[in-house]
Amino acid sequence: MIRSRRLSRYLPSLLAGTVAVLMLSSVLSQWQNADAPVATPIPRAAPGAATLPASKTMGAITLDPAEEAIVLERPLFSPTRRPPPPPPSSATATGGAATKPSVPEPPPMNFTLVGIVRDRTSSLALLQPTNGKRVMSLRAGQALDGWMLVSIGTDSASFRSGAAVRELALDYRRAPPPLPPPAPQQ
Repeated sequence: MIRSRRLSRYLPSLLAGTVAVLMLSSVLSQWQNADAPVATPIPRAAPGAATLPASKTMGAITLDPAEEAIVLERPLFSPTRRPPPPPPSSATATGGAATKPSVPEPPPMNFTLVGIVRDRTSSLALLQPTNGKRVMSLRAGQALDGWMLVSIGTDSASFRSGAAVRELALDYRRAPPPLPPPAPQQ
């Protein structure tokens, strides 16, 4: 009798554990076969039904040139299902060859940005001319060789010449220009 009480006391736990082990083994067996290919049955055609060649049933669809032209004439994602009109060219408007309006070329930038000096009230861009002359400092609004300094950033400076705008960035790989020798003291 004592034995049956113990067994009845642990029976629900034993049953739950057995069910859990069975479920775990089922999941593990399915997991091991997860990469196995799955066979899908191919329905048989009804007798007397027309069949397509294998090239038309599987893989890429091939169209003849006439069908291709029809598909291209009616784009799928266009609301009107018509191709967009070609952009108007200036050659057709003038009746001749397209000519670009003459915009003067900006002068070459014969200097490089070698440094930026900032304090609380102002900032300077240090520019080294390519001809080897000494370093020059410019504030925003000043000009050099036809280029006006528009703005000074933390590591770049913007210049404007007419409609052209260019930005020079500091090149940290280049060595800084040599300092001039100190003036002799008397």
